[in-house]
Amino acid sequence: MRTLLLATLIVFFSACGNTPEEVTVDMIHFPDENSDTDMPEIKFEEEVYDFGRVAEGELVDHTYIFENTGDAPLVLTAVETTCGCTAAKTWPKEPIAPGEKGRIDIQFNSDKRIGTQNKSITVVANTRPAKTVLALRGEVVGPDKPE
Repeated sequence: MRTLLLATLIVFFSACGNTPEEVTVDMIHFPDENSDTDMPEIKFEEEVYDFGRVAEGELVDHTYIFENTGDAPLVLTAVETTCGCTAAKTWPKEPIAPGEKGRIDIQFNSDKRIGTQNKSITVVANTRPAKTVLALRGEVVGPDKPE
């Protein structure tokens, strides 16, 4: 039993080695507030997406497109949502060079969410400020009630 556990741990930790696509702490540039050094900047094509009206149970997929308009590599360290009904499906795990674009794919599950919806997606990056809040809005309508 101990041998199996040890072998499993060895395989697990050896599989966690750094690959060129992984972000390492050395790649992230975190200057202090008074620094005059080059900084990454994140600029979204849209910060608010209104999905309109959808029927309860529909999945709403949306992609937020952004660009690094700064002068240093941009690294997203987290994409956080306000509830379990909204999920960040994909987002870049590698540094985004100045002038390059990236995308964050979001999915909202409208199941049991009848009414007006206002969801927040917080993007954490090596920018100043470190957090950018995106919005996902719309209305979920349920089946007509029998009279």
